[in-house]
Amino acid sequence: MSVLVPVKRNSTLSWPGFSDLEHQLDRIFNVGTEAACRATGAWSPAVDIHETDEAYILEADLPGLCQKDIEVKVIEDRVTIRGTRSHDAAESEKGYWRRERSEGAFERSFRLQGGIDGARVDARFENGVLTVKLPKPEETKPRQIEVKIS
Repeated sequence: MSVLVPVKRNSTLSWPGFSDLEHQLDRIFNVGTEAACRATGAWSPAVDIHETDEAYILEADLPGLCQKDIEVKVIEDRVTIRGTRSHDAAESEKGYWRRERSEGAFERSFRLQGGIDGARVDARFENGVLTVKLPKPEETKPRQIEVKIS
C-alpha cells in the first residue's frame, strides 16, 4: 500500500457551495452505476466516511485485496483510493457454475470540506478493510473561546 503526500496548490477561491453542487452532480450522473458495474464485471468498493473533532475517518471494504494492491492519494481536500483485484489464474480451471465476485481496477475519490493535514494521514489495512485517518488542519478544528467580562 502506498500513501502519497498532498501537493499544496495556491487556491484562494473556495466556496462551500461547490461541495454541495459536486455531491448533487455525482448523485445525478451516477444513477444505476451499481447495476452497470455488476453487468460489466467492474466493481466499486463500499466506503463509509465519518467525522470526529480531530479527523475524518474513511473505511473501505476491500475483500480479496492485498496491501500491495491498494493506493491512497491525498491532494489538498481530496482523498482518492484505487486498486486492483484479480482472480488467481488457477481458479479459471475450476469450472464455475456462477461467479459474482467482480475483478479489475477501481478508483473512488472524495472531497472533504475543510481540508486535510496530509503530513499526518495514517492508512491501515486489516482483515479486508482499509481504514484511513485524515486529520483536519489546525485552523479548521473546532475550538473553545473564552468570553471575558469587563
